[in-house]
Amino acid sequence: MNEREKMLMAVQQYHFAMEDAGLYLDSHPEDMKALAYFNKISELCMKAMADYEAKFGPLTIMSAAGTDRWTWVDSPWPWEMED
Repeated sequence: MNEREKMLMAVQQYHFAMEDAGLYLDSHPEDMKALAYFNKISELCMKAMADYEAKFGPLTIMSAAGTDRWTWVDSPWPWEMED
C-alpha cells in the first residue's frame, strides 16, 4: 500500500467511525462519552482529510472550490488509480 492509499484509508476509517458513533448517538443523545468520542473522531477525520488534500488534492468537490484554479480534475479518477 503506497502513501496515498494509506492516507485515504485513514480518512475512510475515521469517517466510518464517525458514522457509526453518529448512529449510536441518534438513539443515545445523552451519552456524553459517546459525544466526546464523536467529537474526537471528527477532529481526527478533518485533520486526516486536510493532510490528504494538502498532499494529493481535493477529496470532494467542496474542497476544490476557492483555490486559484479548478483542481478537481487534477487527481486521478477512481478508474485511473494504480494497482
